[in-house]
Order: sequence, then structure tokens, then C-alpha cells
Amino acid sequence: MMAPFYIYTYGYNPEEGALAEMEIRAFFGQSTVGKVIGSSVSIDPSRSVFIREKLHVLKSAVSVDEIIESAKDFGDAQESYKVVFMKHEGTTSFLNEQRLQLARTIGNEMPGPLEMKTPDQVYAVTVYEGRWYFGLLERSRPVWMEHVAKPQGYSTALNARTARTLVNIANPHARDLALIDPCCGIGTVLVEAASMGMFVKGRDKNPLACVGARENLEHYNYPVPIDVEIRAIQEEEGHYDVAFLDLPYNLYTHSTETQQHDLIRHAARLADKVIIVTIESMDTAIEAAGLRVVDRATTTKQRFTREIVVCETSNR
Repeated sequence: MMAPFYIYTYGYNPEEGALAEMEIRAFFGQSTVGKVIGSSVSIDPSRSVFIREKLHVLKSAVSVDEIIESAKDFGDAQESYKVVFMKHEGTTSFLNEQRLQLARTIGNEMPGPLEMKTPDQVYAVTVYEGRWYFGLLERSRPVWMEHVAKPQGYSTALNARTARTLVNIANPHARDLALIDPCCGIGTVLVEAASMGMFVKGRDKNPLACVGARENLEHYNYPVPIDVEIRAIQEEEGHYDVAFLDLPYNLYTHSTETQQHDLIRHAARLADKVIIVTIESMDTAIEAAGLRVVDRATTTKQRFTREIVVCETSNR
């Protein structure tokens, strides 16, 4: 029996490319060559806004003829199926008719009834880094889209796509980590985490923001605790694995540079890892807080660019 192996295809626009690559590094510990990656790490594709498909590899071979010859060993005579060609940047040399013909050829060798519209199982074949692969295909579901029209929101809040990606970077393997968003606003990070079964504690000094965050969490009713309290980051105690810090933006608030640096210092006090979102360089404040940058990326929303900085305490 071959060791578990998976192939993921990705889709993202240039404005989100650096953020998508950061998530990929968090999930798989490596970067992609093009928008496809093979790994022994299993990730639910619906966790990511960028993953399009996941191939659960059943057969790996040097030639496609080996795949065709072994097709009879996969599937069940009582189970309907269809076979598709998994497209990615490394398969552009294959014309559409070639892809369709190859999928048909493999499908004709398999047991069970062929069903193109509503099959019990979808199988796929692809070529990746010079080898051929065949297996079960799982497509990503855009769960995050359900959170775009939250009951409460405001214009400068993180969008659902970015918030979901930050949660994945913070806890890529969905471990039982202690997570806090000490300036949680209307709870965009909290909602995305809850939808993936992760609990993030929410704090904010703005009472209206806390009311909005609780309303948003209650609206979706995910089976995780709701813990949102009115409290400034300076008053928060305890120790956490990861803290999210979406800094106030000077374009829209009266937050001073000193206040922003103070927020970073307190986030570093609370957590071993801090994920900072900012529209201006905070490297000096990050270093002064005893943090070191381990990864960074940018993402653009409307007319301004946010920088995402992943930091860890210097003694880690």
C-alpha cells in the first residue's frame, strides 16, 4: 500500500498571490511551483479560499498506460462514477480532446455504472512533476462566502477571505491551540475560525464592536464557544499560542504611532506567535516588542494594501 499522497490545485488573483503562498507554506512547509502542489499532508480543501481541488492519490505511475491497466482495480460494481482530467498549470500541453479521451479510456476500464451528472464518486487523472496520478477527486466548497453578508460589519474590517486565510496560517493543522483576537472588532476572524471548528477568544475595548461580534457568531451558530468581552488589550491577562492583531488604520482612526506600538507590545506579551495586519511598516515596533518576523505577505483591498506579518517571540 502506498503512503498517503495528495495533489492540490490552487486559484488566486495577483493581488492575493503572496497571501496564498504564505498559507501554502503554513499548510505544507514548502512553496508551490505554479498553482499546484503535491504533499503527504492532508488538508480539507474547503478550509482554504484558494484551494480548488484535492486529489486523494490511489495510484502513481511512470506512464499513463500503467494507470489505464490498473483502472479495473478501482471503484465498485455497485457504485456509479465518472472520471475527469485534473487540470493545472503543468498540464497545459494537453488539448481538451486529449484530456477527455484519456478520462474516457480510464473510465471504460473501471467496474460500475458510468454517471456523468450525479455520480457516487468522482475520480481524476493528472500528471505532476513527470509522474501520472489517479485517485478520488474532492472539490473545495466556498464556505467563506456564507460569511460575506454578516449581520454586522464595517468597511475597514478584514474581509472573509483574508480572515479565513489568517486563521489557517495561525493554526494550519487545526490543533488544540489557545487563540485570541484582542482587538476583534465585529469578529470576522472569530467567525471564520468557528466555521472550521476552532475557538478564538474575542476582546475589544469598543462595546458596540463586541455586540456586533457576538451577534455575528450567534447568527451562524457554529458548535464552538462564544467568548467575547469588552476589554482593552492592555487589561488582558493569560498566555496564548497565537494572537491576531489587526492594527487600527490611521486613514480612518485617530490611533497614534505610539498607540499602535503599544498594541504590538501587549500582543507579544500575550502570545508566542502574533499575526499582525497593518498598512504601514511596523518592523521597528515588532523588534522592540521582542518579536522576530518569520513570514510576511501583502494583500490588496480596494485602494490600499495590507501587510500580513507573522511573528514569533525571539526566544522561540
